Amino acid sequence: MGKGGRSAPSEQTVVQSNLPKYVKPYFERLLQRTESESKAAYQPFQGQRLATPGADITQAQQNIRNIAGQGIAGLPQAQTATQAGINRALQGLGYQAGEFDSAAAQKYMSPYMQNVVNVQKQQAIQDFQQDNAARAAQAVQAGAFGGSRQAVAQGMANQELSRQLADIQATGQQQAFEQAQGQFERDRAARESAERLALGAAESAGSQSGQLAALGQLARDGDVQAAQLLEQVGKDIQAQQQAGLDIAYEDFVRQRDYPREQLQFYSSILRGVPVQPSTETTKFQSYNPVQQLLGTGISALGLYKGIQGL
Repeated sequence: MGKGGRSAPSEQTVVQSNLPKYVKPYFERLLQRTESESKAAYQPFQGQRLATPGADITQAQQNIRNIAGQGIAGLPQAQTATQAGINRALQGLGYQAGEFDSAAAQKYMSPYMQNVVNVQKQQAIQDFQQDNAARAAQAVQAGAFGGSRQAVAQGMANQELSRQLADIQATGQQQAFEQAQGQFERDRAARESAERLALGAAESAGSQSGQLAALGQLARDGDVQAAQLLEQVGKDIQAQQQAGLDIAYEDFVRQRDYPREQLQFYSSILRGVPVQPSTETTKFQSYNPVQQLLGTGISALGLYKGIQGL
């Protein structure tokens, strides 16, 4: 060996552990099956995963759409009647009968009143003229025609005629005024009564329309509940169908994973077997020709010395 070189070990020991022969075939087959299973292609599920909504659910959804689009039956009529009642009430609040004044009297007095008064006056004048002719005849017979006595009587007759004419005019106007006032009061009472009736009718119509709208709402709620019940029936059927699909998928998964589960079970069994591997120890002694020759020479020299000693 060169100077400074490291000497090779004189011997080498190799320890090898081997499975017992009675279990070795089982482990080998486990590894082969595991390798084969790991190379298996992916197997997709070919069946249906989600249940399709049935006709009940589809019909229920369509019914809900129709109900939402139709609105509440009777509600437009109730709104119209209510608005009409409000307008009528506002008109009633704005109505003012006012007082019976000269303008109202002129409006309600009969335009033919003066004609009637004039006829009465004309009749009074005619009566006066007839009386005046009778008085003149009496004065002629008494020989007092044209005298002071006749003049006094004529003056008194004229005054009486003027008073009578004035009374006729005043009485006619008073009667016309009273008739106008009575008609005014009757019109006002009729207007107020009509307003009360109109307000009552509007309130009644609003109340009936509100009841109609309430009935429409009840009908709408009933339709919604019927649609919900129909939808619930459809969902129950769909849930049953979905349960069947889930069972089918679970069966597929169990069938697909069955070989792997068996391998795991097989592996767990083998891991539980008390196996003591056998150990083989082999020692290898290094061979050095120079050292071998030196050893042989030393042995020969010892043998020679021993012989010489004899």
